[in-house]
Amino acid sequence: MQELEVRPGRVTLKWAWKMALIMILITIALFYTKVDAKSFLNYVVYIPFIFGLMMAIKEHKEKDLEGFISFRRAFTTGFRYASIISFIMGVFMYIYLRFINPQVFEQSLVEAENIMLDQGKSDDQIEMALSMARSWGVFMAAISASIGYTLFGGFLSLIGAAIFKNARPIYVEVERDEL
Repeated sequence: MQELEVRPGRVTLKWAWKMALIMILITIALFYTKVDAKSFLNYVVYIPFIFGLMMAIKEHKEKDLEGFISFRRAFTTGFRYASIISFIMGVFMYIYLRFINPQVFEQSLVEAENIMLDQGKSDDQIEMALSMARSWGVFMAAISASIGYTLFGGFLSLIGAAIFKNARPIYVEVERDEL
């Protein structure tokens, strides 16, 4: 019964803010150290995301639920964490691509233009596509990042729930000292 009374909101919010801050700092550090956008080092930002998700489930299980957690509750905790961090990172990605590092977005437009030229698109088609991308591209990139973190978090929540589930026993046997 206690599992229904205690909600994971406090734990998920705490870990999401902590890990989002770390992820933002890593992203900015990678920008200032001029790491290439296609480098594998950019995936380092997922380490705090994964760590925070697992720690949110673990803390909720141990501190709020006395060491017991159902698969459903563990998944819900992880998914809430992922949803919160997805929103935070989506907002950050918009700010990052619009103001901090707009060169990344411009580079992607150049690559898209080259692909369209290779495909034999006309100049009018290319110009129309690029103008639409310039007006909506950063916003759509932020939305895509947010959706991507949510989906990845859902997948990791399934894994975390499988790892941390420990259902409360229905019956508890009490040992008796018989004389």
